[in-house]
Amino acid sequence: MINVTDGFKAAVTGDVRQMFIKAVIDLTDPDIAYGTATAQSSGEYSKPDELHNKVFAIKKYASLETNRWQLDGGYAIYPDEVSDAGECGYQSSTLSGPDGYFPTAQYVEMTFSNVSVLQACSVYFSDDTNDGTAEDFTVEVKVGGTAVYAKTYTGNIETSVSLAGFTVNAPDAIRVTVTKWSRAGRRMRVAEIVPGIYEIWDSHIIAELSINQQVNTSCCALPYGTATLKMDNLDRRFEPRSKSGLFQSIEERQGIPIEIGCKLADNSIEYKQVGVYYQYSGGWKTGDNGLTMQWDLVDIIGLLSDRAYIVPDVLPTTLTGWAASLVAQLGINFESLYSVDSDYASTPCTVVSADNLSGKTCGDVLRYVCMACGVFPRADAETGYLCIEPMWDAGNSITLDNMDKYPTMKANDDCAYVRFKIYAVDGTTSIYNIGGNSTASSKTISIDNPFIHTTETALTAAKQILKSYGGNQIIISERGDPANELGDVDSVQLDKSQATSARRIAQQFAFNDGVMSGLQATLIQPSGFFMYNKSIVLTGSGTWTAPSGITSLGIIVVGGGDGGTSGTDGTWDTAGVDGTNGNGGKVFSAQISINNGQSFTYSAGAGGAIGAVGSASIFGIYTSASGNIYDYGYMDINNGNVYGRSGTEFPATGTGDGGIAGKGGCKGERKWVTTITKDYTCGGTITGGQTEVYIPVTTSGWDVSCEPGHGTDGKAGANGCIIVFYADLGGEM
Repeated sequence: MINVTDGFKAAVTGDVRQMFIKAVIDLTDPDIAYGTATAQSSGEYSKPDELHNKVFAIKKYASLETNRWQLDGGYAIYPDEVSDAGECGYQSSTLSGPDGYFPTAQYVEMTFSNVSVLQACSVYFSDDTNDGTAEDFTVEVKVGGTAVYAKTYTGNIETSVSLAGFTVNAPDAIRVTVTKWSRAGRRMRVAEIVPGIYEIWDSHIIAELSINQQVNTSCCALPYGTATLKMDNLDRRFEPRSKSGLFQSIEERQGIPIEIGCKLADNSIEYKQVGVYYQYSGGWKTGDNGLTMQWDLVDIIGLLSDRAYIVPDVLPTTLTGWAASLVAQLGINFESLYSVDSDYASTPCTVVSADNLSGKTCGDVLRYVCMACGVFPRADAETGYLCIEPMWDAGNSITLDNMDKYPTMKANDDCAYVRFKIYAVDGTTSIYNIGGNSTASSKTISIDNPFIHTTETALTAAKQILKSYGGNQIIISERGDPANELGDVDSVQLDKSQATSARRIAQQFAFNDGVMSGLQATLIQPSGFFMYNKSIVLTGSGTWTAPSGITSLGIIVVGGGDGGTSGTDGTWDTAGVDGTNGNGGKVFSAQISINNGQSFTYSAGAGGAIGAVGSASIFGIYTSASGNIYDYGYMDINNGNVYGRSGTEFPATGTGDGGIAGKGGCKGERKWVTTITKDYTCGGTITGGQTEVYIPVTTSGWDVSCEPGHGTDGKAGANGCIIVFYADLGGEM
């Protein structure tokens, strides 16, 4: 689950919400290699290397330039070391004169290579109005030291300019030459030079967005994420029929970060990146006479999937080495776009011979190394990197309020056995079979992975594979939450009293007419995993004895849940205060070694009464008191159940769920009413005729429309339990 603020959590699950989309269109050549930057003069804190780091704001430092700094707390003091300074960009040492002209024209030139064609560029000056901006200047696009295209500006007042409508083949430098600055006594400052297009598109430009993300934790296949981005093209900037249009400079592997945001209670928008998606060959189309352009994009795993793997002269020997080798196949600017879990980074991973990789794709190699090491690959949503890590057991809580309809469940595939081809280091091969989750299944899996050399490695892979088989698939139609990540183990509410857990393997994000809703997600809830395929749930108290021959157990010890406190009564002046949800019982889980036939005394903790704390569960020397309270309950992927949820409306016995809080009573509604009536019981004579005479009678009292409400009781917590997992590892079939 991606980290978000509490404000985001509240807003994205609110009854009414506003969602936004944003895409950064960075159409620079994916193979560009930046060289050195030269200048007419450079100030002490000038950092020309920052001209291409995509940071567009220069930090505000006080200087001795005329009237440049203010005592408003917005300006810092330059540090002693230039390396410690923040973003400075390029700064000239020469100051502009009283009329804004520089004594000698100041220039900065950024060099680069590996760009085949350039049809647009941008120059960003400081966005601080106190710095001023370039008023009279020229931008040149060079090839071999000669300006092939140039544009001159006079009287400019903008902090950035974008140039288009030109085509330069094989450019190698962009020079910005300034003759006049908008303010006197100032240095020339340039924050960024972009050799291409760098724009932020929002819903005013993006007509449609659809994202599909997939992952396969077994590594038997390599699905990847895709994004479809349709944008308005009324000005025909992207015109495939025009040889001089911007379309010609769009190349494969150009990345587009896409973010989804939610408006918070303070009207700010918190964005979360949902991936970086890349152009690939043929991934575009246009309709309605070019008024819209549609880009079909893939994530970094999609780029790797079908790309032929070029075997290096020296083969990597660790998981990290293979990850680095794979992303490097995409080009020099991809070499660092990966991360490997620190606990697995140095895991040995080898092939007996380079010949084993002949004819393989990058996708094949990625699956092989992850399978052999017991991890899985995914495209990280927050960075877009290739991310390799083990499975985890945390995720989000999906409630009925955030689903369009009740979840659909169906049986997940069973597996009879997994057959491995073992590539021994002496060059020989053999077959090793491992039992699956159902001997009645007709499905078998054959693995031919040149990175698997021993039966121990095959067991590691089998545990990972069998976590994807058996049990159920859960299909949910949710409103969508950008904080959800593939690989999460989510708690899914099935009805008002039941919830289950399952691992998220596919999800969608889509905007139609500005609304994000009705999004499908697929979760797998396996019935168990390879090491522990038998289990028993213990409630009450007693003694449990392990079956003969078992020397290892998996245990989950769940304490009794706390009771929710009751709400207070309302009064005529105020509404009552809601109670506090009861915490779920603490959960302790571990894999433990035991003696053959060992017995354990156990007792399941009692749930707390309304407003009371539940008691601990005990299994031998292990106690739930040593465990933790989980925000959404402990989601055990082994059996698909959730334990120790907090604030549950109908806590089920044996789950350790905490009770929901009672609601505060409503405020009473009344008003003081005064009425005047006529008393005709008296009579009299008035000159000129007989008439009735009455006396006005005034009465007052409370008019009650609603009595103060009574607070409702909280719910008692559920009793805890102990779940014990055990199994025989099996082996040859």
